[in-house]
Amino acid sequence: MTKTESIRYDHYLAVAMDVAAAAGELLVKHWLDEHTVYSKGYRDIVTEADMAAETLILSRLRTAFPDHAITSEEAGADKTEAPVRWLVDPLDGTTNFSRHNPNFSTTLAAVEEGLAVVGVVYDPLRKHMLVAQRGGGAAFNGKPVHTSRLMDMERVIAGINWPRDPTLREDMWHITGKLLPHIRTLRTTGSAAVMMAYVGTGWLDLHIALSVKPWDQAAAGLIVQESGGVVETVSGTPWTPFSPDPLMAASPAIIEAFRTLLQGDSI
Repeated sequence: MTKTESIRYDHYLAVAMDVAAAAGELLVKHWLDEHTVYSKGYRDIVTEADMAAETLILSRLRTAFPDHAITSEEAGADKTEAPVRWLVDPLDGTTNFSRHNPNFSTTLAAVEEGLAVVGVVYDPLRKHMLVAQRGGGAAFNGKPVHTSRLMDMERVIAGINWPRDPTLREDMWHITGKLLPHIRTLRTTGSAAVMMAYVGTGWLDLHIALSVKPWDQAAAGLIVQESGGVVETVSGTPWTPFSPDPLMAASPAIIEAFRTLLQGDSI
């Protein structure tokens, strides 16, 4: 990474952290309110808080970076091409939020040439700020983090996200059935970005997702990579923030052990 890139990424990250903190403050303010819940599709909802947080984020990003493009979960994608595109999920874990469950986050990432260069996953209730900068490492509340150094599956704490699609749920049920006899335990929170980012801190050792959107995986995937972990697709195609394939995130040793466990299965 060049000095110019480092300075630019520092600026991107500083803005992203400020924007995430402001959106998080808004979400916390309204967390325990009665919410207006709209259906976007099968098992897919949005609340007035998603849209309010998104409006704040998009406004601040466009003010800071008028020549950048944005793709956000609720507003969709800017049609214009730009050297940098921001991927934004103003409220990851909407189902939790709508039921006053305290597990949700705001996440945003800047992408250049198809790769995430900065990423933020912010849990506003706990004030957990997980960040990464390409070539600059990952941090939790300002302190460097690293993936766990486990080498054996029997001590692994794994995290999963339940897909909305019924067929993919059956696939995940099959995977967890094979996985559970070999690991310590399994967790799910309802926020895809948080679950993947936790691999970067070592709070989880393995994360599996069969269906995840770019705005949910871009920042978290960079956090994993910059903390010494790897993000791979199950199919073996190279991972990018736009990968549609089922994916897994972990340390290299645990990824290899998980692949061996699944050998012969088609996901």
